[in-house]
Amino acid sequence: MTIARAAVLLLIAVVTACAGTLKATGPPDPALERAALENTAPTQPLRIVFDWHMRERDGRFRGQGVARVEPPDRARIDLFGPRGDGLLSAAIVDGDVRLPSAQQTVDLPPPPMMWAVLGVVEPPQSARLISTARKDDRVQLLYLDGGGRLRYDLDRGRLRGVQWDGPGNRRYTVQLEGDSLRLPDKAVYRDWAGYVELVIELKQVQDVDPYPPETWNPAR
Repeated sequence: MTIARAAVLLLIAVVTACAGTLKATGPPDPALERAALENTAPTQPLRIVFDWHMRERDGRFRGQGVARVEPPDRARIDLFGPRGDGLLSAAIVDGDVRLPSAQQTVDLPPPPMMWAVLGVVEPPQSARLISTARKDDRVQLLYLDGGGRLRYDLDRGRLRGVQWDGPGNRRYTVQLEGDSLRLPDKAVYRDWAGYVELVIELKQVQDVDPYPPETWNPAR
């Protein structure tokens, strides 16, 4: 790791620590969870266009992407390279990730992180709410799921950050900025153990008609 990269990661760690002063240590409040789910849930089919760029151990990559969302629990993300060539297609249906057979070995973010990039609070069905906290307009929800801990941070009803910590020092985070397009203007996903950073910047959000069923089966 270069000195510059180490400095950047250290800065990120400091900022993340400072932003986490609200701690969910009290007993769980179902009303806070219900409000977070309702306020961030998609309410109509959307087509979302975005730019993306990624840094990892082997280099840097960039391109454009399209996300398709349909309430209550369907989303699909397609990533394209600089020349428009398709790089990845993935759909989430009721918590189940669907990939084309040729991409079955792709290491994708956990579904809660994929939803979080769109500003949606969508914990796994198996997750258990163990604690909540509220201070002014800020709310924090803490879940336990499969030996890991999943934390959602909201401000004024909008999702602003998600962190999942699991066994083996695994950590995933999503930080969100802005809301001029009804969804977060910018999302930064990080796999800390894998040294992966993916930045997504929204360009366009459109209301659309419901998608045909085959949309949610990218293998076809």
